[in-house]
Amino acid sequence: MDAVDLIDVSKSFGPVQAVQGCSFNVRPGEMLSLLGPRGCGKTTILRMIAGFELPSTGRILIAGEDMSGRRPYERNIGIVFQDYALFPHLTVEQNVGFGLKYRGVPAAQAQERITSMLRLVQLDSLRARRPAQLSGGQQQRVALARALAIRPDVVLLDEPLSALDAKLRIELRAELN
Repeated sequence: MDAVDLIDVSKSFGPVQAVQGCSFNVRPGEMLSLLGPRGCGKTTILRMIAGFELPSTGRILIAGEDMSGRRPYERNIGIVFQDYALFPHLTVEQNVGFGLKYRGVPAAQAQERITSMLRLVQLDSLRARRPAQLSGGQQQRVALARALAIRPDVVLLDEPLSALDAKLRIELRAELN
């Protein structure tokens, strides 16, 4: 069974055809990169897989289950957006733990995962800060830690390492493999 299947997926925004007849599959443990020029539909594909956009046509399956009608929070997907989408009123620790809280993960277990993820992205010492007190690269790492903390079935990364320096980018790329 594949982790993700797109079957002849298209997406139109009015007269604009953003994605047309896209089909691919990703097996468990595989990584897939979508490459192409700006505006070719890469982010739209990720948003459809995550459930933030509905396909105009076609089907999306995750672990063999059709996602038609499933809301984003019903898909167990971690996603890191280009703009990070951090909650500005929450601390780093609260941002990373947000999904755990809403999944009912017991507090002690959630705290262990938060600490583990913050160590992974090398931000454990900044857990009490708010996003506005962080650099762009630090915000990006918080978003990555939040996406991974929920132990998702699928992780979608929309340019997740672009704001990081070269050394940290290499280290995190190795961790993601």
